[in-house]
Amino acid sequence: MPKVELSPSIYRRLLHRAESFEDTAEDVIGRLLDETKGAITPDRGSRALLQENQAPAPPGSLLPVGAYWLPILAILDEAGGSAAANDVIDALEARMGDELKDRDRETLRNGEVRWRNRARFARLRMKERGLLSKTSPRGVWEITKRGVAYLRLNS
Repeated sequence: MPKVELSPSIYRRLLHRAESFEDTAEDVIGRLLDETKGAITPDRGSRALLQENQAPAPPGSLLPVGAYWLPILAILDEAGGSAAANDVIDALEARMGDELKDRDRETLRNGEVRWRNRARFARLRMKERGLLSKTSPRGVWEITKRGVAYLRLNS
């Protein structure tokens, strides 16, 4: 397989375009190429296929990762600033259930429901932006002062 080298800054930009923990750099590049004129579709061996005979989710068929931010921040704020990851995700289902699309409810190859995976990915993006703590114990999500300010400003 041919190899492509990327600078650290381009690689970080590529990571920001990922939609789930399952995404590889190849998945993201494939989506970007599909968005351009003369779109290239992945071959049968690509990880872009989530399950046998299942095509990648088309744009707009999934709730955007950013849509998880405010509900996650609100849940943590209401919990006093921190909560167990599974408790946050369970509360998120109750809060966002009506917003989730059919593709969000599909099961990934790893057995996890897609929206739960995307919620964890949203947490990663919020940590990168300082809205959630980077130092909270494993399995615990914790809102930061910046996260509280973001929540107040956007709700």
